[in-house]
Amino acid sequence: MSGRFFSFPARPACSGALVLTAFILIGCVRNPSSAATVEWNLSPEAELSYATLLLDQAIRHDDKGGVLEAAGIFTRRGSQPQPFIDAAAWLMTNRQREDALAILEKAVRLHPDSLELHLLLAETSLDGGDNARAAEIMRNFQAAHPQSELARQEVGILYVKIGRHKEADAFFSALPERLRTPFGRYCHARALAELNRPEEAIRQLRRAVQESPEFSDAWIELARLLESRGRGEEAAGVYARVLEQDPGNQDIWLRLVEMEIKAGRPARALERVKAGPESFGFQLAAATLFLDAGRFKEAEALLLSISAEPGAPEEVYFYLAALAYEAGQDKAKTLECLGRITPANRFYDRALRLRAQLLHEDGRTDDALSVVREGEKIFPGERELRLMEVHLLLSAGRRDEALAVTDEALRDWPEDQDLLFLRGSVLDLLDRKEEALAAMESLLKAAPDNHQALNYIGYTLADANRDLDRALELLEKAVRLAPEQAYILDSLAWAQFRKGRIRDALTNIRRAVALPGGDEWAIWDHYGDIAAAHGGHGEARRAWSRALGLDPADPAVIRSKLEGK
Repeated sequence: MSGRFFSFPARPACSGALVLTAFILIGCVRNPSSAATVEWNLSPEAELSYATLLLDQAIRHDDKGGVLEAAGIFTRRGSQPQPFIDAAAWLMTNRQREDALAILEKAVRLHPDSLELHLLLAETSLDGGDNARAAEIMRNFQAAHPQSELARQEVGILYVKIGRHKEADAFFSALPERLRTPFGRYCHARALAELNRPEEAIRQLRRAVQESPEFSDAWIELARLLESRGRGEEAAGVYARVLEQDPGNQDIWLRLVEMEIKAGRPARALERVKAGPESFGFQLAAATLFLDAGRFKEAEALLLSISAEPGAPEEVYFYLAALAYEAGQDKAKTLECLGRITPANRFYDRALRLRAQLLHEDGRTDDALSVVREGEKIFPGERELRLMEVHLLLSAGRRDEALAVTDEALRDWPEDQDLLFLRGSVLDLLDRKEEALAAMESLLKAAPDNHQALNYIGYTLADANRDLDRALELLEKAVRLAPEQAYILDSLAWAQFRKGRIRDALTNIRRAVALPGGDEWAIWDHYGDIAAAHGGHGEARRAWSRALGLDPADPAVIRSKLEGK
């Protein structure tokens, strides 16, 4: 269950006679055949004793029916809060939230002054994502108990959990210092940090750890805030303080390693790794920090050290492969490392994909296809491998085979938007334009916000100079959904050009070539046409010249435009 954990006092023991009676009843009632001819007329006290023992037995034996039966008796006989808490907590642990809510709703009506029951009801509502209901429960309780400073603090804690940080700050700020707890200070600090008041948050956290030196979450939050304020050495000291309590905390060790790397001290970062946990998992995670930072020398030293140890995991060869590829583009070394990863390893599917990519880059597309198909036999449910096979076939010009593989994949994943778009694209490449357009229309009907389908249909209509109003509507929506995609802005500019909106078209085509992916010959060719229509002949010539330098499909057409200007 999400949220805080509560610790409540144990239930009072039953008297000996009532215990004996209750045990007899439990044996009969929970075994109907033995109680078929017996009718019991229990006093309220005896029935509550029976329900208490029934609940104990039901929890021990994971008997939901027994828990609910006991809760029903508690409700009917007006039990104290604790049994309701026990029953609801067990139900939540076993993911029976609706049953827990029903029990707690009845319990708070019986015990309107029980803070513990209201807290658990609020937590249960939070667990189901009902933040508004959780806030209402605690707000109402606090309003009914205005003298309860503890209730006010709990409302503040709840507001932090649901992201209402201004209200949380107001509640905590109004709480007298004598009633503040370390946990309350920690929650107040989190609210203050979210409100961009880090120095105030740091002060609250310092008070929290001063009052509760073992409060590791508060120490960690303090270190994080200090680090965010550029006080790295002070933060490192706080992290070290956490490690005194929890020397095996890998997350903290990794944070210290990363801090040293970011500070430009890779040698000290390596020393941190050597001083940290000896597990392979920690060492490999540290190696990825060096890799991500481009510290290839230190990453290699660490990975080679791991690979030399007895029992080293095969994952180390995946990281060595990544290092060989990233650091020196050494494809042979990369392939050699990948070849050492066996099918039983969790990295094997990724190793297969990287091997296929490298083989393809080396011009060995048939070998790449063999690797991918080997992977499909081992991982028949791996969609990425099927997509990779289609793209490899397309790169080899084997479009009919690509379509067949796409259709086969769609039988396994009939609603997969990437595959549906890929099928339309393959049909387009096969010059089956009307089928491609129909496929994209079907995709758009199933997924109205698929920006790729919107772009394909919009551009196809614009390029054919038909239904331009719809083309513009589709492409404007595509740009809203994916505003940084150069090819979509190019499509919109082309539709505007066809519609005669030359100035808008010129604005968008200029934006398109400035975006990543905008340096494509077709986009520059469109740029030339649009600029020429606007009267900017020098700008048009520069655009067409750039298109010619990018290996266009039909250079003669672009050359004729240049010669005509």
